[in-house]
Amino acid sequence: MKKNKGILRFFSILGIVIIVGVAAFGYAFLREPEAPSVGLEEPSVMPATEVTQTSEGQPTAESAPEENISKENSQSSIFRIDSSQSEARFTLNEVLEGQPTVVIGKTRQVTGEFRVEPDQSQVEVGEILVNARDLATDNTFRNRAIHNRILDSNTFEFISFGPTDIILLPDEVNIGEEIVFEIAGALTIKGVTQQVIFMAKITPISEMQIEGHAETMLAYADYGIKIPSVERVAEVDEEVLLEIDFVALAISE
Repeated sequence: MKKNKGILRFFSILGIVIIVGVAAFGYAFLREPEAPSVGLEEPSVMPATEVTQTSEGQPTAESAPEENISKENSQSSIFRIDSSQSEARFTLNEVLEGQPTVVIGKTRQVTGEFRVEPDQSQVEVGEILVNARDLATDNTFRNRAIHNRILDSNTFEFISFGPTDIILLPDEVNIGEEIVFEIAGALTIKGVTQQVIFMAKITPISEMQIEGHAETMLAYADYGIKIPSVERVAEVDEEVLLEIDFVALAISE
């Protein structure tokens, strides 16, 4: 009789542990993610930069104190990303309930600035910020998994890209003509920073507006990101496409 009571007690405790574990797992996925803490529409004007040379002789940008802005730099044109006309997104493939599915997460909470030198010989790109808490796909459950488990955006609210290169422009830049280039920099996701290269293009629409696109493919595991195993989801890509489409408008320093 005592043996039977011991067995019953064991299974009772086991049942409680399982229930608590399932509840905790469900809460981690289903709890309401935190909303963005700030808007990204009005970043401060980017500081001036000093240009150094790499061992290969390529120019790179280093931040300089704002008070050291030279007279020439003070006449530079500053363009700021207009969040209302811009979008950052990620894209990857998965099999959802047996059907091939393209997952796209989007946000307009993206900001950054560009400094164009007076002689239009080069463009300096400031830090680009994306609010991870605002990323959304077409599935509420997936969104909560992304924010609560995959990106942990409650802790790591922003994704940032800090370019390390100055963009050298062609000798002649014409309104409406696209400029294609690569831009290297440090991409930080979920607190992990890796060096990446974006393929980019910009088009001067007018003296007051620049439009552009940049993209890169990366292995999200390099950032410590893991996709939780869910019964309905299979064959998730190991690489993700990151993109930004932007409109940048001229501002006064």
